[in-house]
Amino acid sequence: MNIKVINIAISIVVLGVFVCCSTKDNDDVFNGEIRYIDDSGVITKNVESKPVPLDEGYMGTGMIAVYDSLLVCWNPGFPDHFFDVFNVDTGEKLGSFCGKGRGHEESISVGCVCQFFKRGDDIMTLLYASNEGKLFFWNISQSVEKGITVYDTIIPYDNNRMHFQFYQPGDTLFVFKASDELGLTAVTTPFYEKRTIYTNELIQDYPIYNIDTVVNHQVAEPLSSFFYSWDVMKPDGSKFVQVMASLPQINMIDTRTGDIVGYRMKNGPDFSLLKTNMKSMNRYYNNVQADDHYIYATYWGKELWNGRVGVKLPLFNTIHVFDWNGKLLYKLITDQSYFCVWLDSVRNRLYTLNMDTEEVYYLDLAVISTSVYDK
Repeated sequence: MNIKVINIAISIVVLGVFVCCSTKDNDDVFNGEIRYIDDSGVITKNVESKPVPLDEGYMGTGMIAVYDSLLVCWNPGFPDHFFDVFNVDTGEKLGSFCGKGRGHEESISVGCVCQFFKRGDDIMTLLYASNEGKLFFWNISQSVEKGITVYDTIIPYDNNRMHFQFYQPGDTLFVFKASDELGLTAVTTPFYEKRTIYTNELIQDYPIYNIDTVVNHQVAEPLSSFFYSWDVMKPDGSKFVQVMASLPQINMIDTRTGDIVGYRMKNGPDFSLLKTNMKSMNRYYNNVQADDHYIYATYWGKELWNGRVGVKLPLFNTIHVFDWNGKLLYKLITDQSYFCVWLDSVRNRLYTLNMDTEEVYYLDLAVISTSVYDK
């Protein structure tokens, strides 16, 4: 066979393989490579939840975070504070913390816990008060021990649009800037920044999209909902993962290089949705947690549900387990509803709060970890 023909044939095969594994969106909105999710070895497994008994002082309808025996419940509806802390083994309420108000150690609003970290033996988290422009280093261990709110440090920090903040040892903060609505039909695109904590100086930008602003005069709903994601940092600080609500896609951002890769389900919608009226969109991923080995993403993949107050929510019973190379290892089918989740890596449990019943459940990941981790 003619060597030129052979070379052409090889080129066609290589190109075909490349196109099957990786693609660029035709509108070039996304600032990274798109790879299709590898589900060739995925295993579907039914898993059973265990309840967490909590005493009469527990009020749900918020979000939870768990570290070993401590369950931290954030509820913006609490009258004079933001967090209650419970013992997950006994159900005992250990105290109410982080007061509401306008004093030096108070705020009008703070978000939920994004991350736990340790200072010595103490369990810490970082809270951002947007109205006051402050960062609170909340010492949870000392607060529980003393029965009062203990902040190790309070730092002036005026930085708008902060949706997630992730602390790294030293003077480093990774900040996710959410979409900003410029009217109904135009939004800015979200991105990450690496900043100093004590001086609030920009160190590095992490652009997720190639354009700063998206305009679509066909839409009837705010465009910012299209870019909504839930994000978490890999505990070793090397990557973020964000799960997208409007696309069947998860994105991984390398904090050292800034490289970004999107992993998308085959035959799913892409960013060309931004050029439509967006009336027929499904809701895909809801929430995510991760350890240094695996990613746990709650999945819906159907039409948006009725979210009005008083309407019972559907059963969110699917969790996708990925590795950090974007390979889908497991589809967990749960017996309880898992919408928002929290991974306690100390006990290897995945917790959730049922938003209809306000009950707390968890999955013991040791039941599946042997077969998952050995794949």
